[in-house]
Amino acid sequence: MGSLFTTSEGAEITGITNGAVFLDFLAGTITLPEGSTAPLVRPMSKNLNDLGLQQCNSIAIWMSDADASYQIGSAISLSDHQLNHVICNYGFNTVRIDIPDNSTPDNTNQLYFMASTDGWLGYSFPRISHQAGLVQGTSTNTSTTYLSKHVGAYNQFLITTSNTGGANSIDLVIEFSENGTDWFATQGYGTAVTIVNGSYNAFASEVEHHFYRVRVNSTVNGAHSAFTVFWNFVKDRGSAYL
Repeated sequence: MGSLFTTSEGAEITGITNGAVFLDFLAGTITLPEGSTAPLVRPMSKNLNDLGLQQCNSIAIWMSDADASYQIGSAISLSDHQLNHVICNYGFNTVRIDIPDNSTPDNTNQLYFMASTDGWLGYSFPRISHQAGLVQGTSTNTSTTYLSKHVGAYNQFLITTSNTGGANSIDLVIEFSENGTDWFATQGYGTAVTIVNGSYNAFASEVEHHFYRVRVNSTVNGAHSAFTVFWNFVKDRGSAYL
């Protein structure tokens, strides 16, 4: 029976900005791009040096952005627009994951991995997954993007915007794009939706556009308000496998 490698806490890593993530299984370290949530260098649960071994032989990776690309060892390069990857019977000791600049805020990417010295991973890695988080801000007189996400490969999109400020209201628009450049108002948001203080707007859709974004401004110039945007993008169709 081989050894399994993951994060030291056994949990996913959140708060990753765009750039390159390095997984060094010899040293047992995870190095995040500058601007990610500290610490930028984190230990794995194990390392090959302590085990007296030179390589892992299987790995499963979930990355929240399906536009990420992967270099596994020296021979395998992947950029196949999937959230989950499982590779068995292939020797490697390093992995590089390149995360594109698709997110606002930048540091909202998420990662989980499990590797093994066995050729067969022996760990159930489901295709069903989700990424979730929140962003907080204060409205201004200008309609401003506070959340923008590449959501390719997900099939359910949940966004809740809560007005948490004083007495002022905010205006909300949710837009979609297929190329990240040309944006269009989502159905129901062709005219900005006003959210009074203490209230919220809940958006839920299974329309699989390539990008979604949230724009907020103060309803009345100079009358600003704090708010929170919660998001949850779900892939709820797929199968678990070993």
